[in-house]
Amino acid sequence: MNVLPYLERPAEWPFSTDPDVDDSCTVDDSPGIAKAIECAASLSTLRRTVYFPAGRYVVRTPIRPHYDDLTLTGPELSADAVSGDPDTATLVAVPCNPEQFPGVIQVDTALRADDAIPAVINEVWIRNFQVALTDGPRSRANSGIQVNRCSNCLVENVIMRYEPLVEELPSCKPSNLDGITFALGSGGAIRNVIVDGVPKGGIYLASNPAVDGTPSIEVENCELKNINGPVGATALKIIAANATVRNCEIHHNQLHPTDGTIGANGGHGIQIFTQAPLNAPVSVPEDIRIENTYFHHNAGSGVALGSATPGYVPTGIRFYRVKSAYNHYYGVNIQAGTDVEMKDVWAWGNGSYGMYLTARSNLPASTFRIGDVLLEDPLVFNNNLKFGSGPNSVGIKIQASDVTVLGGEVAVCNKENEVLGKSVQQMCWRTGPGDSTLFYPVGNVVSGVIATTTSEPEIADCPYD
Repeated sequence: MNVLPYLERPAEWPFSTDPDVDDSCTVDDSPGIAKAIECAASLSTLRRTVYFPAGRYVVRTPIRPHYDDLTLTGPELSADAVSGDPDTATLVAVPCNPEQFPGVIQVDTALRADDAIPAVINEVWIRNFQVALTDGPRSRANSGIQVNRCSNCLVENVIMRYEPLVEELPSCKPSNLDGITFALGSGGAIRNVIVDGVPKGGIYLASNPAVDGTPSIEVENCELKNINGPVGATALKIIAANATVRNCEIHHNQLHPTDGTIGANGGHGIQIFTQAPLNAPVSVPEDIRIENTYFHHNAGSGVALGSATPGYVPTGIRFYRVKSAYNHYYGVNIQAGTDVEMKDVWAWGNGSYGMYLTARSNLPASTFRIGDVLLEDPLVFNNNLKFGSGPNSVGIKIQASDVTVLGGEVAVCNKENEVLGKSVQQMCWRTGPGDSTLFYPVGNVVSGVIATTTSEPEIADCPYD
């Protein structure tokens, strides 16, 4: 089904690749695209396809492909395609109401207009599009591509950029606009996707396992970069379960708060965290696997695991062959997690510690934070660059219990071949309101670590300073 015959363009704006159409007041391709989808859905074929020829489509209300076995696709798209490439199909979101409908595609059974609303939609495939987001919500969160209640759905070969009609500073971007979100029990895959410049989050896996179940989600061969708005600004956010991320590159993401400060509470490469929604059970990420992925030049940490909810921590988290480099704060920062394995994880050139495991928080002292963490064959070198790599710099710092470090190497490049910095350091920590309770590291094992121009692993003196 070719979408062009269904478009209702005014004579002064024939269909083309002209970017000036973004500023038009009379062009809206949304109704025509909706008609093409309805027509395709009426066909009896096993899979219905709506084809978007190369050109520029103005989407003022999101496209809603709410039918099973439906594909929306443009011409084959190369990852090297530049913005506005005339050989690609570009969906330009110029929303009528940025607070509610800022994006180009929303999949959700609740938005069906007929009387036969299914519990889920199956196998909606979105492929081969460039997406230009021009505006978004500042109060009610939404996404450029929002996938709700969708089983075995696919977003593939998509390049999404934030391209406002009027240039704006990162701190002035819409605070609640994510790139691609899978939520409310959606499962499937996000493959060969580039998200560039979106304000809040590049990809957000947002299903609550306690409410929505644990459908599998794969994120593969994606690049998430320049996520740089005033809130969060984290490239990959996961509160869901049963997710795998592999062969991705995540870089140059930075939080730009409205007060002009740059803090450590955003701008991460990946953040796996619990969330306590209103009137619903806490969403706890579990069974998450990250493989062969590179996090670099992020203004927060490359990898962050956390929880602000007492008694709930990410669990069953696996990192294999992951690299985290040149991030402003930590290469790896675990503030909360249990049953965590990190094997062959590299951390180098980060501003603070290469790896930092800390159970320290302002939550009640009895609150469980970190346990059963394995770091196997880590390679940690030349970190703490933000604070200088002097004798007090630390490669792996542990303020937690039940942590095992097996093998690996912690190194500092030093031409004089003298000890400079510390390899693995365990420290006591205070926690609870007002840092009232002192804890000592117990049950930790550090074995077989090669310390190259760093000190041998040590337990620092207590109390914590």
